[in-house]
Amino acid sequence: MKNIIKALLLLFFAVSVTTSSWAVVVVSWGGAYTESQKLGYGDPAAKKLGIPIDWVDYSGGLSEVKAQKAAGAITWDIIDVYAMDTIIGCDEGLFVEFDFDKDFPPAPDGTPASQDMFTTMPSKCAVGNILYSWTYAYHDEKIGSKKPK
Repeated sequence: MKNIIKALLLLFFAVSVTTSSWAVVVVSWGGAYTESQKLGYGDPAAKKLGIPIDWVDYSGGLSEVKAQKAAGAITWDIIDVYAMDTIIGCDEGLFVEFDFDKDFPPAPDGTPASQDMFTTMPSKCAVGNILYSWTYAYHDEKIGSKKPK
């Protein structure tokens, strides 16, 4: 978690802040998911930096990112996207590439960011910060003899 906060701190300095209130605009999926990001590392990073974060909900895809770039009016600083959108957006020049060891500080023990953070990403335009999986469960007594294998 500390590494995610450090990465966000660096990103907050690295991105161009485009709102008049000097807030960083972070775009995510809304609901409890965004609330977990806000409480988990957004609020602590904002407090440490003294820079407010404006959270924006979106429904995914790259159409809004493309429209902002085409209009020359980019208002989003950090966006949470699916891996495939990261690849496409990076290939199309919609996102900024970075080098983990040059653009992020080492951990307190000196471990380089590339070895300390989840860097096995499909693109150099992303920092992995959310891992998830789908888990299937069933009520043993209700499913009867046709249990999944």
